[in-house]
Amino acid sequence: MSDNENVLLRLRQGTSGYSPTQQKLAEYVLAEPSRVLYQTITELARESETSEASVTRLCRVLGCKGYTEFKMALALDVQRSDAPREHGDEIDTLVEESVLALRDTAKLLDREVLAQAATALHQARSVQIYGVAASAIVGDYLHYKLLRLGKTAQVFSDMHRAAMNATTLGTDELVIAISSSGSTRDLLHVVKLARKRGAKVLALSNTPRSPLASISDMLLVAAKPEGPLSAGALNAKVGAMLLVELLMTSLMSHDTGYSDTSQQTASATLPLLL
Repeated sequence: MSDNENVLLRLRQGTSGYSPTQQKLAEYVLAEPSRVLYQTITELARESETSEASVTRLCRVLGCKGYTEFKMALALDVQRSDAPREHGDEIDTLVEESVLALRDTAKLLDREVLAQAATALHQARSVQIYGVAASAIVGDYLHYKLLRLGKTAQVFSDMHRAAMNATTLGTDELVIAISSSGSTRDLLHVVKLARKRGAKVLALSNTPRSPLASISDMLLVAAKPEGPLSAGALNAKVGAMLLVELLMTSLMSHDTGYSDTSQQTASATLPLLL
């Protein structure tokens, strides 16, 4: 994905990490994308109650060289979003939102960071997974996948225990911190403790700019759904679970032993099945 593609998706993902002025401008563009296409930079600044300088800065944050390039990228996004869709009931809506979250996560994926994360995971003596509330669901899934591959890992949803764990880590261990917002106070405290011990930190988040992102060595971003009241819902978590799958696939490419162990661990459960 080039830097100036999917500007609406980038705006949705990054809004919480912007300055108050940029948030105001981003919210206006997200609410009125078709209208923005026909506005000059001066008109957009006036209508959003910001400034031309703020518009220019936001364009650059989105990977565009200027306002003209931003509007060209926006026009492509609007054209795609205006494509006719079939309308169904609540079940169809949930399915569509979940599929969209997977597709958007793929668009946001930084393959270079994914490769770096897989290498760090392969080289780590052990893996410590931290996540609270709904993020703990993804943490448990990641722990299960690592167990299947024979990778030594622990998962913590209680940040008091995680804090104790973090103070015992070394430079050869990897912390995977999971937080949709990237702003969970307890999690940030634990990650800072781990960093003081020299452990590498990989963050899985729905927010590209956050306190967690700023203190992590690597960041993989999952798409967040557009709809409200989606915290903990499937469409809010499938993107992060896709990142787990991609991370495991990349990890397995480092050593054929992972595939062998996966078969062994799967076979170990066969006698337990009826």
